[in-house]
Amino acid sequence: MTYEPIYARFATVGSDGVRREAEFVRAGFLAQGDRPELFFFRVNGEETVIGISGGSLARFESGRPRLTREQKIDVAGRWLKRQMEAGLPLDSRSLYIQDDELAYLANELDFTQ
Repeated sequence: MTYEPIYARFATVGSDGVRREAEFVRAGFLAQGDRPELFFFRVNGEETVIGISGGSLARFESGRPRLTREQKIDVAGRWLKRQMEAGLPLDSRSLYIQDDELAYLANELDFTQ
């Protein structure tokens, strides 16, 4: 059975009371630094990118099955939703997932098996 991402499309209300809709658009990676994986979402018509540290991903997957593309979409989408609900700015400082955040999100989404 193929895993279907939960957070490929979602809506949430931020702390400011404004409803925002998000939709996954595409994925990619940077070939520099620690090679972060990038997940692009459209939030109320504007593109937003969430990065997952390549080093953090490698450490998390060590001794575990690799996360699928769809699972990574859910990790990025869940992080985006959490940031939107908290009313944080949707910029690179608040949309980059590293070690502890990655482990927490994977556990929350039950991807730690």
